[in-house]
Amino acid sequence: MRELITYLIIAIVGFYLFPLFCSNETVATYFPTLLNPIIFFICSYSYGKVRPNGWWFPLLITVLFVPALFIYYHPSEWYFLIGYAGVSFIGSAIGWFIGKKELEEEVRQRKENLKNDLKKK
Repeated sequence: MRELITYLIIAIVGFYLFPLFCSNETVATYFPTLLNPIIFFICSYSYGKVRPNGWWFPLLITVLFVPALFIYYHPSEWYFLIGYAGVSFIGSAIGWFIGKKELEEEVRQRKENLKNDLKKK
């Protein structure tokens, strides 16, 4: 639960606080096309790596972005939500895959260390 709150806070800061400190041109141009997808990807990748069963996390941060769409952008740009959800699912899948491989490597290393310790005795 602690990991979830951490990643949600990072996403909320990216969605709601960063645009407050930018000009209208920056918010209209760079946030929807560059920065928000990066925020979605990084949060989903990190959470997918820590919690591989969190397939619903990309949906959660996409829903959290909906109010920002009405606050900072024009509501007719709803199609960004579909792209952000896609980017988020891809990030989560990559994080899940890498996390799974790291866990398998860790288990293999532990078995090898145990086997070596038993040989020494």
